[in-house]
Amino acid sequence: MFIKNIKHKNIFLDGEGDNWFLRNKKKLNNPLKDSKIINIVQNIIFNDKKKKINFLEIGCSNSSLLLNLKKQFKNIEIFGIDPSKKAINKLKKKGIKSYVATADNLQFKNKSIDIIFYGFCLYLCDQKDYKKILSNADKVLKSKGSIIILDFYSKKIKKIIYKHDKRVSCIKRDFTKIFTAKKFKLIYRSYFNYSDMYETDKYNEHDLMNIAVLKRGKNV
Repeated sequence: MFIKNIKHKNIFLDGEGDNWFLRNKKKLNNPLKDSKIINIVQNIIFNDKKKKINFLEIGCSNSSLLLNLKKQFKNIEIFGIDPSKKAINKLKKKGIKSYVATADNLQFKNKSIDIIFYGFCLYLCDQKDYKKILSNADKVLKSKGSIIILDFYSKKIKKIIYKHDKRVSCIKRDFTKIFTAKKFKLIYRSYFNYSDMYETDKYNEHDLMNIAVLKRGKNV
């Protein structure tokens, strides 16, 4: 049974974000995931190798992806947000510009970010905040900015009780539809097994994730 009227983001900001970070600490470094995102970023910035690129990861956790991006591309400025205070404290010690925050409240200048990466976090966001998540992305992204999503995927919206806190419901759906309603166009998608991040052609919703790329601009 789902418990209503308690915002997911408040639960994570009040401690579950730290709990998630500590539970998953040993599993956060995922070379397969990082390499896939790095390849996508390479394709996005292929024609802008000399231009400074501002990259924001939402749900950045231990920052392994951000640090790998910084090693790979000299022209990338990295930023991260996460609801876990413990994760953000560690990131700041590594010199990463990072903040305790959630996807519906991005404290960045208007039109200042080139790429937003939602790193396995949308499935835990409040459904009532989807419009805010969209408007915040629309606000901070540059005119030709890109969105990358890594998350669970389902053709139909599914709600599952979060096993670590019954006040939270996990959502499985096509999260690109949050953004394609306004100015963003889906330009790439691939499907993966949750357990090993290997690409798959089989549609098994229990274990299915996707990486999707959306682009803004008239000439996409």
